[in-house]
Amino acid sequence: MGRTALPLVLSQLSVVNPKGGQPAYVRSRRSIQTSARLKKFQACIADKMRGKSFSSREEVHAAFANAAHGCR
Repeated sequence: MGRTALPLVLSQLSVVNPKGGQPAYVRSRRSIQTSARLKKFQACIADKMRGKSFSSREEVHAAFANAAHGCR
């Protein structure tokens, strides 16, 4: 019987259970962002979204889209 990499792969994954209506998903524990451009873009969006509150997912989506458009 041969060895399998499945246990190694599974050990590097993390299940995320977000609040609200979004379903659970799996992400890598080792996902590291190295792009300076991506980090700058994400920081800009975080700044624009900070302190806001929303009553629906649609409002969140619209605000996020507007922030992303403004951070290009």
